[in-house]
Amino acid sequence: MTKHDFYLILLSALLLSLAFPPSPLGIAAYLSLVPLVFALKGKSLSSAFKIGYIFGLISNSILLFWVCWATVPGTIAAIVILCFYTAFLFWLYALVQKRWGEAALFFFPFLWVAMEYVRSWTEISFPWLNLSYTQTYYLPLIQHASLWGNYAVSFWIVWLNILIYIFIQNNKKRKTSIILFAVLLVLPYIYGMWVMSKPVEGKQIKIALLQGSIEQKIKWEEQYLDYNIQTYVKLSRKAAEEKADLIVWPESSAPCYLAAESLYFTQVQSLCDELNTPLLIGTDDYKVAPQGRINYFNSAFLFTPHGGYPQVYNKIHLVPFSEKIPYEQIHHISEKIQLGQSDFSSGKELTIFNIPQGKFATLICFESVYPALVRDFVNQGAEFLVNITNDGWFGKTHGPFQHSRIAVFRAIENRMSIARCANTGISMFIDPFGRTTQVTKIFTRTVVANKIQVKPNGTTLYARYGDWFAQVCCLISFWAIWMALHRKSTKP
Repeated sequence: MTKHDFYLILLSALLLSLAFPPSPLGIAAYLSLVPLVFALKGKSLSSAFKIGYIFGLISNSILLFWVCWATVPGTIAAIVILCFYTAFLFWLYALVQKRWGEAALFFFPFLWVAMEYVRSWTEISFPWLNLSYTQTYYLPLIQHASLWGNYAVSFWIVWLNILIYIFIQNNKKRKTSIILFAVLLVLPYIYGMWVMSKPVEGKQIKIALLQGSIEQKIKWEEQYLDYNIQTYVKLSRKAAEEKADLIVWPESSAPCYLAAESLYFTQVQSLCDELNTPLLIGTDDYKVAPQGRINYFNSAFLFTPHGGYPQVYNKIHLVPFSEKIPYEQIHHISEKIQLGQSDFSSGKELTIFNIPQGKFATLICFESVYPALVRDFVNQGAEFLVNITNDGWFGKTHGPFQHSRIAVFRAIENRMSIARCANTGISMFIDPFGRTTQVTKIFTRTVVANKIQVKPNGTTLYARYGDWFAQVCCLISFWAIWMALHRKSTKP
């Protein structure tokens, strides 16, 4: 790998970083992979692996630096692990390139999507930086995600990069590449404008989101527990003036095991009865397993007026190295060391909450980055979604902005409204086409209320068939790799 290659890698990483929120320059993604394709041309397998790892190291460090506000070891682990995805991707591309030469460009978009899809697997998954998430400010261009998911948008972006590369590299194919590039931009735009011109019909529900803006340095201190609870009690009474059908507190708004705190548990239920409005509250919970082991959960409780014990959802996808040590069931570290918040257990049930105005699912924190999980909730009968989170961990960095924009894709994929409630922001409402309203500023205490659409009958192609497009890309990638490994040797 030469110094020239390094400059190409650096340029790609900078362009990619510029394309992600909060920057509105998603257009930079259309150029971000072009320098990489030049750098990979004719490279050996080991050089391609190095290029992929260095690219991942630079881009992930720039885009995910904010994770260190919550956990330095988790940040290091995330960046080191995520670098291997792009390293192996480019290694495989170099392998395919040895078999087909320049024609291997055709397989690059398939390999890229396969990499993103695999990155969403296992307990160390962190599918935060899919290329598709650079396009959330360009709503007409991403409406086709309701057909085949966000991975198809990533596929589309990679093809735009390939066409720009061909335009630069091959004088004879410039006209063709320009025409195809224009087609790839115009067709999604026309489809998106047509879809978004349709009225959103169906019954509505009014939801109030409470943004308490309680800083992390006091949020988890025991002496501030009453302050935490009373802050949201006051905001709830203010929200009741909006005549909301549902009042939402964010993740860990009750920073305790609420079911075990009889004083506060009773107070919340009394508040729910007084306001005659359901309350969705983020808190912790625990259960004693038959073997005597205590399982802790990051949970959401739904209190209903004059109801019995609240409905409970336990978070399924936990943040690796922050809420859970991956594969702890194998090495049992938490049985030997007190891990605090890294000792949560994953929930098992796809809980659908019921209130008179409709059924909904709750996504806790970064569960919003898992399209398959959201689709499962939709197919279980959810009619709208509520995302509760506490992004106060990440301060005034890019993290809260990136996190909030990812939810736009979950709304489009399932044509479903989302109410997003964050402790320190960003709270907002997202309609089935990804349009946002009542977007709050970070670290501002406020209450926002709005009516959202309850999903009518019918479902999207994506909700029905899931990540079929990504799976097809995996099959084509596997075939290309198999053919490359079994190519006949030829003499120079």
